[in-house]
Order: sequence, then C-alpha cells, then structure tokens
Amino acid sequence: MSKEIEVPQSCSLIKDGKLTLVIKNAFKETLLRQGISQPHTLIAAHHTTDKQYKGRGLLPAILIQESNGKRMVAKQCMRGGLLRFINKDIFWGGKRPFREMIANAHILTKGIKTTEMLAAAHYKVLGPLYRTYLFSLEIPECIDLITFFDRLPQKPPQQRFKEKAFLFEAVARAFVTMHRGGIYHRDLHLKNILIQKVHGEDTPEIFIIDFDKAMCKDILTPKEKLKNLLRFNRSIEKYKLGGGRITRGDQCRLFKEYFKYNSDVYDLFHKNIKLYSFLLRLRRAKWMMGSFTAQRIKNPAS
Repeated sequence: MSKEIEVPQSCSLIKDGKLTLVIKNAFKETLLRQGISQPHTLIAAHHTTDKQYKGRGLLPAILIQESNGKRMVAKQCMRGGLLRFINKDIFWGGKRPFREMIANAHILTKGIKTTEMLAAAHYKVLGPLYRTYLFSLEIPECIDLITFFDRLPQKPPQQRFKEKAFLFEAVARAFVTMHRGGIYHRDLHLKNILIQKVHGEDTPEIFIIDFDKAMCKDILTPKEKLKNLLRFNRSIEKYKLGGGRITRGDQCRLFKEYFKYNSDVYDLFHKNIKLYSFLLRLRRAKWMMGSFTAQRIKNPAS
C-alpha cells in the first residue's frame, strides 16, 4: 500500500494483519489507545451514543479522549443505488479511503471549508474484497442540506424565504472557492453540503465534504465547472421529485450567484441550455423507474 499511495507528511501508515490504516499524526496515539485499529468494534461500541448523524446509516460522534471535548464522526462506507440490496458494505480494490484522505489534506491547503479527516481504514475481507471506514473531526452544530430543507415547513414563510436566499448564495460562493482551488467534486449533492449557523449572522458557514472521488488540478475548465454545478442541480431535482421543498427560484438564485464570478461558465450554459434540459428530463424518467424498481425489491408481494 505504501508503494502505491504517497501518504501525506502529516499522516502515518499502519499495517496490522488485515488492517491498513492512514492516520493523522496529531491524533495517532490517542486514537490508537481508543481502539481505532479495530474500526468495526469501535463503531459498534458507540452505536447508541447520544450524538449521531444521518448518512447511509447512523454515524456516531465519538468523544476523542484528551481533546477538550472534540468528537470524531465515524463512518463505515456503504453502497448506494440498487446494488445496496445485494451487497451493502463490501468493496473491491482498496485505494478509495486513502484517496479521500490524501485529497482532504490537499484541499485543506486551498482555503476550502471541509471536515478534517483523522483516519481512513481498510479492512480486508477476502482477496481484493474489503470494508472501509472513515473518521473525521466533527463540525459542531451543523446539518446537511436535506436536513435543512426537511425542517423548513416548521418555520414561518418569511423566515423560510430569508434563510433560503442567504443559503443558496453562500453555497454558490463556496462552489466558486472550490473551483478556483482547482477542485472538481465528482459527487456533489445535497448531503455533501453541511451548513453551520453562525451566531448573529444571516449567512451560514458552508462546508463541502466527501472528496474521495475528487479531481485536483491547477485550473478547471469552464466545462468542468459547469458539469460540477449541473451535478449538484441534479441532486436538487431528484430531491424535489421526492417532495423536497426547493423552488425553481431557489435554483435560479444559486446559478445567478455562481455566474457572477464565472461569466465564461454562464456563456457555456446559455449556449447549451436546451441540451441540458433534455438530459435532465431523461434523468427524471430514470429516477422514477429506479424508485419503482426499488419498491418492488423491498415489497415483492405488492
């Protein structure tokens, strides 16, 4: 593994039987004492902790010993899509968790707000098959965008409008910062955007997470930037198809704010808008078919 992947200087590589672990030096001794070398056991021991986050399953926020109250969010990686009904947690190969760890160390140097990864673990099952675990420093008092929008109906209409307006503009500017840093996020969707409310401020802090598939370049092309933006918009459309409370005006606000800083991306978007609209209609049809198939798998007798 060490020959295949260049471990950042801020990290250490540990191999122990079936386990391969890349861990931040600043937390190494503490986390090893807490049992991070047995990631599945560590996570299982905290599955009923009082603080958990929603992902593909519940993600416990584990208190880090001797850290003045800091916590780490522990995640066993799970598959999405229809394949999850056949194989939910076993992957092929072994580099994915370490790619994300390496990308995270690079991205943090670009001024992009994201979680700080503390450790990535690869646990061999059989041959090239493995399970993977990620441990990240908790961002206190944050929620993902789907949670934010799911909670909106509880708020008065005027407050909903105001919060959404500030939010989408802040998200667009976070994307601008990411793209100026040469980072192309291959899996940009609503759950990979976290917001943290700043006391006394209308505009929240925006954090972008899950860079395991990211491409890091010196400069992104307008086509790459637009492709990233459209990927995020597709996640909005999919969420809306399930009843999510995001309006066309919200989406326009996001694009308008982003295009203020990237006129070349706007020109490309305007030139090909009919094609993008057609492709989006095809995706909606695919999502509806996928949703129907998933329901039949879950309830074959219905």
